[in-house]
Amino acid sequence: MNQINVLLLLGIGIIWGSQFFFVDLVITSITPITLAAYKALLGTLTLALLHLFGGNKEKVPTTLKGWKLFIWIGILEAVVPFILIGWGQQYINSSTASILLGTGPIFTLIFMKLAAPHEKLPFKKWLGIIIGFGGLCLLFAPTLSSLSFVGNIMGYVALIGASMSFAISLILIKQLPPVSSILAMRNVLFVATILLLPLAFLFEDPFQIRPSWMQVVYVVILGVFQAGIVYMLYNTLIRRTNAAFASLTNYLVPLFGILLGTLVLDDQVTWNAIAALIIIFLSLAISEKS
Repeated sequence: MNQINVLLLLGIGIIWGSQFFFVDLVITSITPITLAAYKALLGTLTLALLHLFGGNKEKVPTTLKGWKLFIWIGILEAVVPFILIGWGQQYINSSTASILLGTGPIFTLIFMKLAAPHEKLPFKKWLGIIIGFGGLCLLFAPTLSSLSFVGNIMGYVALIGASMSFAISLILIKQLPPVSSILAMRNVLFVATILLLPLAFLFEDPFQIRPSWMQVVYVVILGVFQAGIVYMLYNTLIRRTNAAFASLTNYLVPLFGILLGTLVLDDQVTWNAIAALIIIFLSLAISEKS
């Protein structure tokens, strides 16, 4: 297993897992679609500055196919999942949502097989993905008994749809033109910004938002790191490995969210969190074993 790839995967999991803290600190003052638009905008500016001052003279691909990919990835990675998750969680709780979103790696493997039916996917990939999903379910084991699977079926459909949208976007990212990760994800976040800003003004009222100075700082952190930097790392990981391996971040994000809560907020470490950590790392070892 390539150590750099594993470090990238863990780094992405930690950065995305930490966003729960910052979102909780600002969501009382900033409405969801507006927050997503701010994150996309700040992420775009961050990567644009890195590209400008990084000494890279690489230009944006002008081919129609290239821009179609950027647009579709922006829609499938940022816009569609956000709307579906926000709508679906009105009917189901966060634990159920996390488990349903954890199906992303499974859908990624299925779509990879459909996109290339003649390409053989190793059994160890399937086994690693399934074991990782088992670890995710174990993470929420104490709350599984209270989950209701009789509620609004459209809530479950929405979360599964978001998971499928993420999976398709992963496969499309692998097909992007041969440009740097900074430039590629700058374009994707730019497309997301163009789409999310009108939605924010259509469904919410951004001008009425009055965040505190500390909340402004938290939004900047969310935009710079949890959008700009992490998407650059995400694209790098997909190019170095494949969509199936990169999709394993779906398992690490809620796990690291809980572990960081233990370190930062002095929450208690539960047996299932430790067991889930071991199982998920085992799934990584099996999936990438040479």
